Amino acid sequence: MPKLPIGDPELYYQAAPLLLVPDVTATAEYYRSVLGFVSDSAGNSPEYSVVWRDHAAVHFARGENAPSGVRVFFWVKDVDRVHADVTAKGARVTVPIGTRPYHIRDFCVEDPNGVTLVFAQDWD
Repeated sequence: MPKLPIGDPELYYQAAPLLLVPDVTATAEYYRSVLGFVSDSAGNSPEYSVVWRDHAAVHFARGENAPSGVRVFFWVKDVDRVHADVTAKGARVTVPIGTRPYHIRDFCVEDPNGVTLVFAQDWD
């Protein structure tokens, strides 16, 4: 894993995917209610929304089709806790949690648009 984000970045402080989705409102609600993200209700619209959790953010803009072939990777500090939280809220797990031979513990869920979300932690 790369070094964790620092509190006083020199220039860049975050990268965030912008996903074009058919239903911005429903997608943002899924990220809030199932994945524990938050958003500024004043900044949400059927055309555009941003959700975030700690240093991770995802932007949604209205598009005609759901994205395909997209995976969004989240480094987390406690992957087992994230797994317990999101599965208790009904997330659809597509790759079970496990410790991989390459020293990463991870799992995948699929969002309502078919986007794969990977949650991972370094594992020694």
